[in-house]
Amino acid sequence: MEVLAIGEALIDLLSSTCLEKDPSTVVTFTQYAGGAPANVAVAVAKLGGKSFLFGKVGKDQFGHFLINALKNNGVSTDFVGFSETGKTALAFVTLDHLGERSFEFYDTQAAHNDIQPSDFTAEIIEPTRVVSFCSGMLANEHQLDCTLQALEIFKKNQSIICLDVNFRSAFWPPTQDAAGRISRAAIMANIIKASRDELVQLYGVEHVEQVVKSWIEQGVSLVMITDGGKPIAFYTQNFDGTYPAPKANVVDTTAAGDAFVGGFLYRVAGENSSSKTFVEWVANFQHVLKAIDFATKCGAFTVAHFGAFDSLPIMSDLDV
Repeated sequence: MEVLAIGEALIDLLSSTCLEKDPSTVVTFTQYAGGAPANVAVAVAKLGGKSFLFGKVGKDQFGHFLINALKNNGVSTDFVGFSETGKTALAFVTLDHLGERSFEFYDTQAAHNDIQPSDFTAEIIEPTRVVSFCSGMLANEHQLDCTLQALEIFKKNQSIICLDVNFRSAFWPPTQDAAGRISRAAIMANIIKASRDELVQLYGVEHVEQVVKSWIEQGVSLVMITDGGKPIAFYTQNFDGTYPAPKANVVDTTAAGDAFVGGFLYRVAGENSSSKTFVEWVANFQHVLKAIDFATKCGAFTVAHFGAFDSLPIMSDLDV
């Protein structure tokens, strides 16, 4: 199966200096191609899978840089357009001494938000694929409606739908009910991936297990929760469990979750032909365990390297 990632491609401007060590130092930033959906598409392509990105970039130097970077990494850009109204978004990324990130987004009227219902053409929504999207597609009313309409068609056509929660509060207006919108879209997915921190931030630490249970009861086939270097928790209709995260030399966690999702979806795409076969696939404990093992190895490789696209592994980088 092909993998279609929906959403933003943007520029990560990565700080050369850990500011918590010396806040007064002069800082330079290095330009990297990034954006969670774009990272997932690249992760699949670099492993040898067929992937597309659907989204928009600005008619600016950054937009052209992203298009070239996607192509150079094997991602089809047939469904990437240029916005007539928005600029390519920028994310300034600073790292602490543990390689953990903090972000400052410059995305007012960003190109990736300029998605119209007419952009979801039959060529995009009708084929049966693995479809990956993030919660940023739900952050404004216009994109929410477009995304939910498209998900209905993807679901009808037996695509395998994956929601990576990937919650970034800077993407969301303060008045928006992020938790409610994400749960509304979540029950349309076959797979949900989130970090424990994201779920705590959205739903409160006391409600995380209840929310996950609710998603499973409403038909989600698989929920996976990462927690830094701690074991990955997974929940299905038939079983649940944990799987240890491999030790890693952490220098930059920028695309770690995207590498995990991309690695997992690469395995799903290679072993399935539709959401119907996925129901049977995910009921097999060994299938799930082997795919999570592969995904964790992708994440462990990525955190040991700087940047997003550049840090994602090819198959020969992995001990598989």
